[in-house]
Amino acid sequence: MRSRCVDAKGSSSMHISRQRIGWKAGSLFALAVGWVVQSASVLSTSGESPSKLNQSNVAALPIYVGKAVCAECHRSNFEKHRESGHASTFRFTSDPTISNLFDGKTVDAGENHGLFHYRSSEEGLLALRASDESANGLVPMQFPFALGSGRNAITLFSIVREESKASSVMEHRVSWYPDRGGEPSSHRAEDSRQFGRFGLTPGHTNTEPLEAMDCFGERIRGEKMDSCIECHTTSGKIVDHELRDLIPNVDCEKCHGPGSEHVRQARRMDAPPPFSVGRSDWDGESEIQLCGSCHRLPRHVSPKELRDYSSELLRLQPIGLLRSECYIKSGRSLTCSTCHNPHQDARLKSTADYDQDCQTCHQPHVDSQVACSVSTDGGCVKCHMPPISVEQDMVFHDHWIRVREHE
Repeated sequence: MRSRCVDAKGSSSMHISRQRIGWKAGSLFALAVGWVVQSASVLSTSGESPSKLNQSNVAALPIYVGKAVCAECHRSNFEKHRESGHASTFRFTSDPTISNLFDGKTVDAGENHGLFHYRSSEEGLLALRASDESANGLVPMQFPFALGSGRNAITLFSIVREESKASSVMEHRVSWYPDRGGEPSSHRAEDSRQFGRFGLTPGHTNTEPLEAMDCFGERIRGEKMDSCIECHTTSGKIVDHELRDLIPNVDCEKCHGPGSEHVRQARRMDAPPPFSVGRSDWDGESEIQLCGSCHRLPRHVSPKELRDYSSELLRLQPIGLLRSECYIKSGRSLTCSTCHNPHQDARLKSTADYDQDCQTCHQPHVDSQVACSVSTDGGCVKCHMPPISVEQDMVFHDHWIRVREHE
């Protein structure tokens, strides 16, 4: 039986929806293939800037103020965050940082899927699919959005409307990956373009297209679709085939909540009370729940997956951490921020510094602690949390801290 990708000449039971994006950086452009972008403010329905917001209105209903306002008082954390993966995990493909990775490239998507030719425009990246190298009968699809900072991958996606009139996300079959040949000093996509490569998006290896549209990738629906957007943005939700109330990337207010009330108080007093999830009264359980809401918790996977603990779970660090003896015997005081600065890119911290974190709780001269029988002054991460290569050569440290079977 011939593949639907080979037979398709542009017909499909689905079409790209008309999308509007709430985005404070001005108007974007009308996008092709049947959808439209409409600018709006992320701050309020009135579009007022934080400095001009009516004080009584702000106090009545906390709203997002944007990370630039947070930077007024929290410049150090702001500067750390802007270099982290969280700060660039949702982007428009009209951004040259993304479009330059794909524009003019041709990628073989594998048997039954054909070749993709990429073209950039003000509206974003356009993927043109051909069933073979003749490039006859090109079928276009616009991919206006990109997920991922480029430290591990960048994947394109679009919002589509199905026959049922429900929305789904089309996750593109092809992703961009940084070259792992040596550890570059910078992990940003814009600094690693010359080292990049293309490959299948994780999870797409054994997929077969059921309809013509499926040749472009996998349709993601329901809760999985919602979490895909939620975990790459500060605010955003697909409603009626539109991406509404969008604040791209995981910024300050993703974890701390809408900041208008905090800003109002900070501008009226020298020492405002702790805001939202202030560290002074934020327990470890709350922290792991917060990080795990996107980095995943045991409840997000099946019992079989937990039992087998395959390499796929290495990307879900809290799951490994929660089954570690270090966490259990710490009285649950070991949390993500024990080792990671939540405002800073984890890769900017050296392995030696992470080893030092381990040694803080495994000192040989402290009776209540257990020191390593192999080495008390280093090698902790290499032995107990080694980097492991998973699909498409992405590398993750196993956060199930343990003595390995081979040791």
